[in-house]
Amino acid sequence: MTAFEFRLPDPGEGLTEAEITEWHVQEGDEIEEDDVLCEIETDKAVSDVPSPCPGTIEDRSASEGDVVDIGTVIVTIETENPPQQQVSGDVEPEEKDVETETEEEPEEKDVETDEKGEDVEQAVQKVESEHVEQAAAPEAETDVPEDRVFAAPRTRRYAREEDVDLSDIDGSGPEGRVLQEDIDAYLQEPEPERVERAHPSVAIEPDPIEEDESRSTRRDLSGLRGTIAENMTRSKTIIPHLTSGFEADASELVALKERLDEKHDIHITYTPLLVKAVAPALKEFPIVNASIDDTTDEIVEKHYYNIGVATHTDDGLIVPVIKDVDTKSIIEIADELQTLAEQARDRSIDMSALQDGTFTVTNLATYGEHRTSGTPIINHPEAAILGIGRIRQKPVATDEGTVEVRHRLGLDLSYDHRLIDGAVANQFMEFLIDGIEDPDLLLSRT
Repeated sequence: MTAFEFRLPDPGEGLTEAEITEWHVQEGDEIEEDDVLCEIETDKAVSDVPSPCPGTIEDRSASEGDVVDIGTVIVTIETENPPQQQVSGDVEPEEKDVETETEEEPEEKDVETDEKGEDVEQAVQKVESEHVEQAAAPEAETDVPEDRVFAAPRTRRYAREEDVDLSDIDGSGPEGRVLQEDIDAYLQEPEPERVERAHPSVAIEPDPIEEDESRSTRRDLSGLRGTIAENMTRSKTIIPHLTSGFEADASELVALKERLDEKHDIHITYTPLLVKAVAPALKEFPIVNASIDDTTDEIVEKHYYNIGVATHTDDGLIVPVIKDVDTKSIIEIADELQTLAEQARDRSIDMSALQDGTFTVTNLATYGEHRTSGTPIINHPEAAILGIGRIRQKPVATDEGTVEVRHRLGLDLSYDHRLIDGAVANQFMEFLIDGIEDPDLLLSRT
């Protein structure tokens, strides 16, 4: 038996290396001649490498993913009939004595023919010639999927090192081959542009609405309503929303509101109390007060607490923003909220009062008694919005095993799932609900 060192064959076309993409044999395997040893890939094709002889696989000298030079030993085969392998440039052609042709006429000889009268010797020579040509022909390239991305082995290795999917890149090389500089350019792009270029969003053409014109009216989606529609669409398109529902015991909150109403001239609603309760929760969980800058792929944590309050107007929702809530008392918040709401409804509000919000609350309980929950849409580019439900009296089981009727408040938090996980959302809401259920704790946090 002979240990035959099989070298990576020359695939031609001036190529100097190839990547071992997949092995089809293991050490110790018995193989036959022409069994596929491995699959290789160059920057032009994917090919199978067949065994030149039968035998046993003794050693694999390269691993999947390795880029090896042409002529490098890739496998050792124990065989009784080792072939003579020739790698381009390795073996000098043998010199042969060439007899000088003479001009003598060839001797006439009997020519054997078959039943059809064909020259049998010529037929044999033809078959032998075809066999030699087939043996000398390079291995046929395997079928390559239409979506296969072509790149040099070293480029593929570089892509793996940089954790880049080559299918996301438009190659600038010949026939669309991906080059290393294409990868470098891709890595310099902001993440949103990479995603959009690799997976372009499909523009959906809406179908026109057919209606009975004699019994319908059309008007432009413009002005404030058009702006609201644009903002809601942008928010739902960019932000992956997740909404979680909660319920708090509001008995102490109701009592606090009644005490404040008795002591102050301004009418105190539940909204200022909850706005005030939100600020320390945002301080405790700053990621809820953050945003994602989609133009730079950065998280922006804000160390100020500007709470927007969604306000209904005849033209749609407007969100006045109460700045620096953490520095203001409940009475100050209630007074400012009342003023901003009136300005929003008569359209006299200054634009600066609608900007720079970091978190929003919206009252889901207005204009109706039967709503139990909702899915608030985040006010982009904020990371979360809190929906406030109606306070209702419900039977509640106590720790002593009795049932009491208590005030219950439903809360719905929608949040940007890129930034905020469910666990963080739960912790944020537990912190907030602790303050709602214990006003002394709420007031001590401010």
